[in-house]
Amino acid sequence: MQSIDAVYILCHPEKESSRWQRLQEHFLDRGIPKEKWVQMAPTWGDQIDDVFRLYDPFLPRECPYLSWKGRALSAGEISLIINFWAAVDHAIEHGHTTILVFESDVLLRDDFSTRLTDLMGLLSTRPWDFVSLSDGVGTHAERPDSSASVYAPTGVYTPPHQWVFRCCDSMLFRVDFLQRIRKTAFPFRECLDWELNYQLAIHRGIALWVEPHLVEQGSCKGVLVTSLPS
Repeated sequence: MQSIDAVYILCHPEKESSRWQRLQEHFLDRGIPKEKWVQMAPTWGDQIDDVFRLYDPFLPRECPYLSWKGRALSAGEISLIINFWAAVDHAIEHGHTTILVFESDVLLRDDFSTRLTDLMGLLSTRPWDFVSLSDGVGTHAERPDSSASVYAPTGVYTPPHQWVFRCCDSMLFRVDFLQRIRKTAFPFRECLDWELNYQLAIHRGIALWVEPHLVEQGSCKGVLVTSLPS
C-alpha cells in the first residue's frame, strides 16, 4: 500500500451504517491501513439541491446515449457521481499521485494486499491512467488459458473493447488523469460508469484491466443488497 496515497470510500457512515461497519473490518483484515482511508460521501440522494445544474439528461454530445439510464438517473445514481467527484477534488487539493476508489459493497480477495503490490510493480513499467480492479458483471480481458485461473499470477491487460469501466466499485487512478477529466465533469449525462467511459474516451486516457480480478461487487454478485436510493 506504500504506492497508494489514499483510499477513498464512497460510503455514508450514517445512511449506510451496516456497510460502513463491515467495510472497516474488511479493509483492516485485507491489509488496508486506516491512515489511508478517506470516507467520502458528503451528498445523499435526498440532499441534492438544484439537481439539473449538475445533471443534464439532454446534454448535446457528438455521440448517442451510452446506456438506457441516461435520461432518467435516480437520486442515488446522481449522488454517487457527486460523491465520486468530491473524492477527486480532495485528491487534487491534497496533491495525491495515485488513489484507490471503493464503493460501499466491495468484496476484496484474501490476498488483496499482496496482489496490489504485484500490480503496482507491473504498472511501473508501462503507461496507464486507470485500472479496473473488479470484473463487473463477469467481463474479462483476453488472456492465455494458463492465465485464466483465479490462482494465476497477477497480470494487467488491454481491455477488449472501449467500454473499459466494467463497474465503478473498485478503481485505481492516476490523479493527473483525474485532474484532466475534472474539467469536463459537469454537467454529466450518464450514470457513473458510462460517464467515465465517455470522459476517458474524449481525454484519450489509457485504461487497463487487472486479471485475475482483485475485487467483486457484492450487490452485482447477489451477496449484498443494493443501497442506492431510488
